Amino acid sequence: MAGSGLELFSITFSVVILISVGFVAKKSGLLKAEDASILNNIIIYLTLPAMIFEKVLVSTISLNLWKVPVTALVVMSVCLFVALLVGKGISLKAKTLGAFLLAAAIGNTGYLGYPISLEIYGSQHFIKALFYDIFGTVIFIFTIGLYVAEVYGEEGAKINRLKEILTFPPLIALVAGILLRGFSLPPFLVRAIEHLGAATIPLIMLSIGLSLRLGEVGRYKLPLALTCLLKLILSPLVAYFIGGAILAADVFSLGVCVLEASMPTVILSLIFGLRYKLDTAFLSAAILLTTLISMVTVPTGQYLLRMAMRG
Repeated sequence: MAGSGLELFSITFSVVILISVGFVAKKSGLLKAEDASILNNIIIYLTLPAMIFEKVLVSTISLNLWKVPVTALVVMSVCLFVALLVGKGISLKAKTLGAFLLAAAIGNTGYLGYPISLEIYGSQHFIKALFYDIFGTVIFIFTIGLYVAEVYGEEGAKINRLKEILTFPPLIALVAGILLRGFSLPPFLVRAIEHLGAATIPLIMLSIGLSLRLGEVGRYKLPLALTCLLKLILSPLVAYFIGGAILAADVFSLGVCVLEASMPTVILSLIFGLRYKLDTAFLSAAILLTTLISMVTVPTGQYLLRMAMRG
Protein backbone atom coordinates (compact mmCIF):
# COMPACT_ATOMS: atom_id res chain seq x y z
CA MET A 1 0.00 0.00 0.00
CA ALA A 2 1.34 3.40 -0.96
CA GLY A 3 1.81 5.43 2.16
CA SER A 4 3.78 8.68 1.86
CA GLY A 5 2.23 11.87 0.52
CA LEU A 6 4.76 11.99 -2.30
CA GLU A 7 3.87 8.45 -3.41
CA LEU A 8 0.15 9.22 -3.37
CA PHE A 9 0.54 12.36 -5.46
CA SER A 10 2.90 10.53 -7.83
CA ILE A 11 0.32 7.80 -8.42
CA THR A 12 -2.52 10.18 -9.24
CA PHE A 13 -0.40 12.40 -11.45
CA SER A 14 0.76 9.38 -13.44
CA VAL A 15 -2.95 8.86 -14.10
CA VAL A 16 -3.19 12.51 -15.20
CA ILE A 17 -0.44 11.91 -17.75
CA LEU A 18 -2.24 8.89 -19.23
CA ILE A 19 -5.54 10.78 -19.41
CA SER A 20 -3.71 13.69 -21.03
CA VAL A 21 -2.42 11.35 -23.75
CA GLY A 22 -6.03 10.62 -24.75
CA PHE A 23 -6.99 14.30 -24.56
CA VAL A 24 -4.00 15.40 -26.67
CA ALA A 25 -4.66 12.60 -29.17
CA LYS A 26 -8.18 13.99 -29.62
CA LYS A 27 -7.04 17.59 -29.93
CA SER A 28 -4.31 16.67 -32.43
CA GLY A 29 -6.73 14.71 -34.61
CA LEU A 30 -4.96 11.39 -34.06
CA LEU A 31 -8.15 10.08 -32.47
CA LYS A 32 -11.73 11.40 -32.44
CA ALA A 33 -14.09 11.88 -29.50
CA GLU A 34 -16.33 9.26 -31.11
CA ASP A 35 -13.52 6.72 -30.77
CA ALA A 36 -14.19 6.68 -27.03
CA SER A 37 -17.33 4.62 -27.67
CA ILE A 38 -15.25 1.99 -29.51
CA LEU A 39 -12.72 1.91 -26.67
CA ASN A 40 -15.56 1.66 -24.15
CA ASN A 41 -16.99 -1.38 -25.93
CA ILE A 42 -13.56 -3.05 -25.96
CA ILE A 43 -13.14 -2.27 -22.25
CA ILE A 44 -16.62 -3.27 -21.08
CA TYR A 45 -16.96 -6.45 -23.15
CA LEU A 46 -13.37 -7.72 -23.37
CA THR A 47 -10.50 -6.31 -21.33
CA LEU A 48 -12.26 -5.29 -18.09
CA PRO A 49 -14.08 -8.63 -17.64
CA ALA A 50 -10.74 -10.38 -18.27
CA MET A 51 -8.99 -8.25 -15.65
CA ILE A 52 -11.78 -8.73 -13.11
CA PHE A 53 -11.90 -12.50 -13.70
CA GLU A 54 -8.14 -12.83 -13.27
CA LYS A 55 -8.02 -10.68 -10.10
CA VAL A 56 -10.96 -12.47 -8.48
CA LEU A 57 -9.36 -15.88 -9.05
CA VAL A 58 -6.46 -14.97 -6.76
CA SER A 59 -8.35 -12.80 -4.24
CA THR A 60 -9.43 -13.67 -0.73
CA ILE A 61 -13.22 -13.45 -0.47
CA SER A 62 -15.13 -13.28 2.81
CA LEU A 63 -18.62 -12.35 3.96
CA ASN A 64 -17.22 -9.07 5.31
CA LEU A 65 -16.78 -7.92 1.70
CA TRP A 66 -20.53 -7.27 1.54
CA LYS A 67 -20.08 -4.45 4.03
CA VAL A 68 -18.22 -2.54 1.30
CA PRO A 69 -21.16 -2.19 -1.17
CA VAL A 70 -23.49 -1.48 1.77
CA THR A 71 -21.19 1.41 2.68
CA ALA A 72 -21.18 2.52 -0.97
CA LEU A 73 -24.99 2.54 -1.20
CA VAL A 74 -25.34 4.51 2.05
CA VAL A 75 -22.73 7.06 0.95
CA MET A 76 -24.38 7.67 -2.43
CA SER A 77 -27.85 7.88 -0.86
CA VAL A 78 -26.68 10.49 1.66
CA CYS A 79 -24.98 12.55 -1.05
CA LEU A 80 -28.04 12.32 -3.30
CA PHE A 81 -30.30 13.54 -0.47
CA VAL A 82 -28.00 16.46 0.39
CA ALA A 83 -27.67 17.32 -3.32
CA LEU A 84 -31.47 17.34 -3.64
CA LEU A 85 -31.77 19.82 -0.75
CA VAL A 86 -28.97 21.99 -2.14
CA GLY A 87 -30.27 21.85 -5.73
CA LYS A 88 -33.77 22.90 -4.67
CA GLY A 89 -32.26 25.54 -2.40
CA ILE A 90 -30.55 27.28 -5.33
CA SER A 91 -33.64 26.80 -7.54
CA LEU A 92 -32.10 24.75 -10.33
CA LYS A 93 -34.31 23.98 -13.31
CA ALA A 94 -35.53 20.38 -13.54
CA LYS A 95 -33.08 19.26 -16.26
CA THR A 96 -30.12 20.84 -14.49
CA LEU A 97 -31.29 19.55 -11.09
CA GLY A 98 -31.41 15.98 -12.41
CA ALA A 99 -27.93 16.36 -13.87
CA PHE A 100 -26.71 17.93 -10.61
CA LEU A 101 -28.03 14.99 -8.56
CA LEU A 102 -26.25 12.43 -10.75
CA ALA A 103 -23.02 14.45 -10.83
CA ALA A 104 -22.92 15.02 -7.07
CA ALA A 105 -23.86 11.51 -5.93
CA ILE A 106 -22.33 8.96 -8.32
CA GLY A 107 -18.59 8.62 -8.83
CA ASN A 108 -16.35 7.15 -11.49
CA THR A 109 -15.57 4.17 -9.23
CA GLY A 110 -14.81 1.78 -12.09
CA TYR A 111 -12.93 3.57 -14.85
CA LEU A 112 -10.92 5.80 -12.50
CA GLY A 113 -11.39 3.99 -9.21
CA TYR A 114 -9.94 0.68 -10.42
CA PRO A 115 -6.52 1.89 -11.59
CA ILE A 116 -5.99 4.19 -8.61
CA SER A 117 -7.14 1.50 -6.16
CA LEU A 118 -4.74 -0.99 -7.74
CA GLU A 119 -1.87 1.47 -7.46
CA ILE A 120 -2.53 2.49 -3.85
CA TYR A 121 -3.85 -0.71 -2.25
CA GLY A 122 -2.48 -3.40 -4.56
CA SER A 123 -4.02 -6.49 -6.15
CA GLN A 124 -4.72 -8.15 -2.81
CA HIS A 125 -7.33 -5.50 -1.94
CA PHE A 126 -8.65 -4.89 -5.47
CA ILE A 127 -11.64 -7.16 -4.77
CA LYS A 128 -12.91 -4.48 -2.37
CA ALA A 129 -12.92 -1.88 -5.15
CA LEU A 130 -14.76 -4.36 -7.37
CA PHE A 131 -17.47 -4.94 -4.77
CA TYR A 132 -17.81 -1.17 -4.15
CA ASP A 133 -18.22 -0.48 -7.86
CA ILE A 134 -20.26 -3.45 -9.11
CA PHE A 135 -22.52 -4.13 -6.14
CA GLY A 136 -22.59 -0.49 -5.04
CA THR A 137 -22.24 2.02 -7.86
CA VAL A 138 -23.61 -0.15 -10.70
CA ILE A 139 -26.66 -1.21 -8.67
CA PHE A 140 -27.26 2.40 -7.60
CA ILE A 141 -26.88 3.97 -11.03
CA PHE A 142 -29.15 1.45 -12.79
CA THR A 143 -31.87 1.87 -10.16
CA ILE A 144 -31.83 5.21 -8.32
CA GLY A 145 -29.76 6.92 -11.02
CA LEU A 146 -32.15 5.89 -13.77
CA TYR A 147 -35.11 6.92 -11.65
CA VAL A 148 -33.60 10.41 -11.18
CA ALA A 149 -32.99 10.69 -14.95
CA GLU A 150 -36.58 9.66 -15.69
CA VAL A 151 -38.11 12.06 -13.14
CA TYR A 152 -36.11 15.18 -14.03
CA GLY A 153 -35.55 14.53 -17.74
CA GLU A 154 -37.86 14.03 -20.67
CA GLU A 155 -39.25 10.79 -21.96
CA GLY A 156 -36.41 8.58 -23.17
CA ALA A 157 -35.88 5.01 -24.25
CA LYS A 158 -37.06 2.75 -21.44
CA ILE A 159 -34.39 0.56 -19.90
CA ASN A 160 -34.94 -2.83 -18.30
CA ARG A 161 -33.02 -2.17 -15.09
CA LEU A 162 -32.74 -5.77 -13.94
CA LYS A 163 -31.58 -6.90 -17.38
CA GLU A 164 -28.94 -4.13 -17.52
CA ILE A 165 -27.53 -5.22 -14.17
CA LEU A 166 -27.60 -8.98 -14.78
CA THR A 167 -26.06 -8.72 -18.26
CA PHE A 168 -23.34 -6.24 -17.22
CA PRO A 169 -20.14 -8.01 -18.42
CA PRO A 170 -17.96 -7.06 -15.41
CA LEU A 171 -20.60 -8.51 -13.07
CA ILE A 172 -20.68 -11.74 -15.09
CA ALA A 173 -16.87 -11.89 -14.94
CA LEU A 174 -16.89 -11.33 -11.18
CA VAL A 175 -19.43 -14.12 -10.60
CA ALA A 176 -17.55 -16.45 -12.96
CA GLY A 177 -14.31 -15.74 -11.12
CA ILE A 178 -15.92 -16.57 -7.78
CA LEU A 179 -17.44 -19.82 -9.10
CA LEU A 180 -14.19 -21.01 -10.72
CA ARG A 181 -11.87 -20.12 -7.85
CA GLY A 182 -11.47 -23.75 -6.79
CA PHE A 183 -10.66 -25.03 -10.27
CA SER A 184 -7.26 -25.31 -11.93
CA LEU A 185 -7.48 -23.57 -15.29
CA PRO A 186 -5.03 -24.36 -18.14
CA PRO A 187 -1.94 -22.10 -17.86
CA PHE A 188 -2.23 -20.94 -21.49
CA LEU A 189 -5.81 -19.78 -20.83
CA VAL A 190 -4.81 -17.93 -17.66
CA ARG A 191 -1.94 -16.19 -19.51
CA ALA A 192 -4.24 -15.18 -22.36
CA ILE A 193 -6.72 -13.70 -19.86
CA GLU A 194 -3.91 -11.87 -18.07
CA HIS A 195 -2.63 -10.36 -21.33
CA LEU A 196 -6.13 -9.23 -22.30
CA GLY A 197 -6.79 -7.78 -18.85
CA ALA A 198 -3.46 -5.91 -18.84
CA ALA A 199 -4.76 -3.67 -21.63
CA THR A 200 -7.61 -2.39 -19.44
CA ILE A 201 -5.92 0.42 -17.50
CA PRO A 202 -4.25 2.23 -20.45
CA LEU A 203 -7.43 1.89 -22.53
CA ILE A 204 -9.51 3.33 -19.68
CA MET A 205 -7.18 6.31 -19.38
CA LEU A 206 -7.31 6.94 -23.13
CA SER A 207 -11.10 6.70 -23.07
CA ILE A 208 -11.40 9.22 -20.25
CA GLY A 209 -9.07 11.60 -22.10
CA LEU A 210 -11.14 11.31 -25.26
CA SER A 211 -14.38 11.84 -23.31
CA LEU A 212 -13.36 15.03 -21.51
CA ARG A 213 -15.05 18.14 -22.87
CA LEU A 214 -14.14 21.70 -21.98
CA GLY A 215 -17.86 22.54 -21.85
CA GLU A 216 -19.31 25.78 -20.62
CA VAL A 217 -17.88 25.98 -17.13
CA GLY A 218 -18.58 29.70 -16.83
CA ARG A 219 -22.34 29.22 -17.15
CA TYR A 220 -22.58 26.99 -14.09
CA LYS A 221 -20.16 28.47 -11.56
CA LEU A 222 -22.29 27.95 -8.44
CA PRO A 223 -23.74 24.49 -9.20
CA LEU A 224 -20.32 23.27 -10.40
CA ALA A 225 -18.64 24.53 -7.22
CA LEU A 226 -21.31 22.78 -5.16
CA THR A 227 -20.89 19.60 -7.22
CA CYS A 228 -17.16 19.57 -6.50
CA LEU A 229 -17.82 20.20 -2.81
CA LEU A 230 -20.40 17.39 -2.54
CA LYS A 231 -18.66 14.82 -4.73
CA LEU A 232 -15.01 15.38 -3.82
CA ILE A 233 -15.27 16.50 -0.18
CA LEU A 234 -18.59 15.44 1.38
CA SER A 235 -18.69 11.99 -0.22
CA PRO A 236 -15.33 10.75 1.13
CA LEU A 237 -16.11 12.31 4.54
CA VAL A 238 -19.40 10.41 4.68
CA ALA A 239 -17.56 7.26 3.61
CA TYR A 240 -15.04 7.76 6.42
CA PHE A 241 -17.66 8.11 9.16
CA ILE A 242 -20.22 5.62 7.79
CA GLY A 243 -17.52 3.17 6.77
CA GLY A 244 -15.87 3.51 10.18
CA ALA A 245 -19.12 2.36 11.78
CA ILE A 246 -19.94 -0.42 9.29
CA LEU A 247 -16.44 -1.76 8.63
CA ALA A 248 -15.14 -1.42 12.21
CA ALA A 249 -11.40 -2.23 12.35
CA ASP A 250 -11.00 -3.24 8.68
CA VAL A 251 -8.67 -0.38 7.73
CA PHE A 252 -8.05 -1.56 4.17
CA SER A 253 -11.77 -1.81 3.36
CA LEU A 254 -12.27 1.63 4.90
CA GLY A 255 -9.39 3.01 2.85
CA VAL A 256 -10.80 1.62 -0.39
CA CYS A 257 -14.30 2.92 0.44
CA VAL A 258 -12.99 6.43 1.14
CA LEU A 259 -10.93 6.28 -2.06
CA GLU A 260 -13.84 5.15 -4.21
CA ALA A 261 -16.17 7.68 -2.60
CA SER A 262 -13.72 10.44 -3.56
CA MET A 263 -13.87 9.63 -7.28
CA PRO A 264 -15.12 12.36 -9.66
CA THR A 265 -18.47 12.34 -11.47
CA VAL A 266 -19.16 9.13 -13.36
CA ILE A 267 -18.91 9.44 -17.15
CA LEU A 268 -21.99 7.22 -17.58
CA SER A 269 -24.08 10.10 -16.21
CA LEU A 270 -23.56 11.86 -19.54
CA ILE A 271 -25.06 8.87 -21.36
CA PHE A 272 -28.12 9.06 -19.11
CA GLY A 273 -28.25 12.80 -19.67
CA LEU A 274 -28.30 12.38 -23.44
CA ARG A 275 -30.90 9.62 -23.28
CA TYR A 276 -33.27 11.49 -20.96
CA LYS A 277 -32.49 15.05 -22.16
CA LEU A 278 -30.98 16.30 -18.92
CA ASP A 279 -28.61 19.29 -18.94
CA THR A 280 -25.72 17.64 -20.79
CA ALA A 281 -23.68 20.86 -20.98
CA PHE A 282 -23.63 20.90 -17.18
CA LEU A 283 -22.79 17.19 -16.98
CA SER A 284 -19.88 17.59 -19.41
CA ALA A 285 -18.50 20.49 -17.38
CA ALA A 286 -19.01 18.59 -14.10
CA ILE A 287 -17.19 15.50 -15.39
CA LEU A 288 -14.27 17.60 -16.62
CA LEU A 289 -13.97 19.81 -13.54
CA THR A 290 -14.37 17.07 -10.91
CA THR A 291 -11.92 14.84 -12.77
CA LEU A 292 -9.26 17.55 -12.88
CA ILE A 293 -9.74 18.64 -9.27
CA SER A 294 -9.83 15.02 -8.03
CA MET A 295 -6.20 14.65 -9.07
CA VAL A 296 -5.43 16.89 -6.09
CA THR A 297 -8.24 15.98 -3.67
CA VAL A 298 -7.83 12.19 -3.99
CA PRO A 299 -4.16 11.98 -2.88
CA THR A 300 -4.77 14.69 -0.28
CA GLY A 301 -7.70 12.74 1.12
CA GLN A 302 -5.75 9.50 1.20
CA TYR A 303 -2.84 11.22 2.93
CA LEU A 304 -5.16 12.70 5.57
CA LEU A 305 -6.76 9.27 6.02
CA ARG A 306 -3.33 7.76 6.72
CA MET A 307 -2.67 10.47 9.29
CA ALA A 308 -6.05 9.92 10.96
CA MET A 309 -5.48 6.15 11.17
CA ARG A 310 -2.03 6.60 12.66
CA GLY A 311 -3.36 9.09 15.18
